[in-house]
Amino acid sequence: MNIPSEFNRVTFGLPIETFRVEAYIALDERLPVVTEFVLRLLRVCGRVSMLAFRNYFGFTDSEALSVVESLSRQGLIDLLDDEMQLSLFAIERFEEAGGDYPRFNKVELKKDTVTFDLISFTPLRSVNGELASDNIIKLNAAEDALGESKERARLAYRQRYPEIASMREDFRDKSYGVHSVEDIESKKRSYLPIPVSFSLDQDGQVERKIDEAFERAAPPELIQFVNEEVTAAIPKTISIGTPGLGEFIEAFDLKLMSQYLTGKKFDLAGYLADVHVTRNVKYPKGMDAIFGNVYLHENVERVVARIRDRREGKRQHGKLLTSLAWLVPDYELWGRGDAFAKSVAQFSNVLRVGGSFDTLYLLTNAEQGQENEAVSRFRVQQLNELHFSRPGLNEGPLMAGRVELMLYPTGFMVATYHLSIPGSHGLWVPIGFISTQPRHLDTAHKLICQAMARKRYGRRAKFSLKDERPMPTTFEEGCPFLQYSGLTHEGPEESD
Repeated sequence: MNIPSEFNRVTFGLPIETFRVEAYIALDERLPVVTEFVLRLLRVCGRVSMLAFRNYFGFTDSEALSVVESLSRQGLIDLLDDEMQLSLFAIERFEEAGGDYPRFNKVELKKDTVTFDLISFTPLRSVNGELASDNIIKLNAAEDALGESKERARLAYRQRYPEIASMREDFRDKSYGVHSVEDIESKKRSYLPIPVSFSLDQDGQVERKIDEAFERAAPPELIQFVNEEVTAAIPKTISIGTPGLGEFIEAFDLKLMSQYLTGKKFDLAGYLADVHVTRNVKYPKGMDAIFGNVYLHENVERVVARIRDRREGKRQHGKLLTSLAWLVPDYELWGRGDAFAKSVAQFSNVLRVGGSFDTLYLLTNAEQGQENEAVSRFRVQQLNELHFSRPGLNEGPLMAGRVELMLYPTGFMVATYHLSIPGSHGLWVPIGFISTQPRHLDTAHKLICQAMARKRYGRRAKFSLKDERPMPTTFEEGCPFLQYSGLTHEGPEESD
């Protein structure tokens, strides 16, 4: 029996650093005949004076100096006062060949740009464009790795050059190895985004899946580090029972969901099997079950389809043009990463079709003084409306911070409750429904106003200095599209 598996997707940021490198690279090309002859001569003679070298070849002083300096720059000879001898590098090439016929390659100065992670110093493929923002959960590198990153990168460039060359079309076929790293300079530090999916298996146990492309390329020690850091990032939530679930069920009159709640224990496995797998148990007309965070791809597609349907007026209701409200839960692993960012873009795009000024309003809790942290957490492209709620003294967040509401006013709504998983209370599984029933729309509207209005309203986030709009002082000013009278008609509408 398969259940709807994925319930959350979080992007973690692996610390990386990009370096500009100048190195002598041994290319798979024969040395010039004169150069190879000089090296064979030094192999036989050992140490040779500059005078003897010049006279043997019939060079002028400037010609002899030019040849010697070239061989020295390539690391093929060592100069000792007025004498020269083979370098250790050159001697090793003779020994590799097993005699007097050296295995030499042309050495050429190359400029390269390479990115390493700051944990195992594995070379990574180039990351184009802007890297992950503060919206991700950033993993931390050790202090010694940060302080010694240049020297570690220098060593890694030599030791792992075959991997680096395999990423470069101009190096791949003819590179032999690194003769010497002449210079290395740090360009920038950033984070490589690594998506991690959280799912439930057939037994209701949590499965964690790290991005496949990263797992294929990363060494075992780096994968282990990421797994350990992901485990450490899961909140150490200790909760008794299901705080806020009873209130959630009562507010929306969810008789179906109440059947699986016994005391403070919710039968998640039974609920998922009946409602999502066999579908032997269904919500009333006008309602559809939803599982997992709203920003997951499948759920986003469902919401976008409903928005588009109401805005285009394909049904008997006619066109309904309005903005979209999204009240988010109080959960550290909610909305962290690319899945959330893509959902914001999709919602925003469908709301702006035809040049509309409608947009997405994200509503979240933020204590006074913590607004900047919330701005960083939710800063993604196309999100321009982020509004804060400040719970008053002796007031907790709505339904213990576990309720998530999305409202397309008078059109449809989404409500989920974030349920702790038995044995892993730090991971929350969203369960809930989408509804077009007027009573649910009315309830969602009232709950959003309850969470945001009056003394609880904080302010609107300011994402940039270019935002010169006047700052609203009330919820009514900040979210005017939600200022409408409650619905009065009753009766369910047909489900989509």
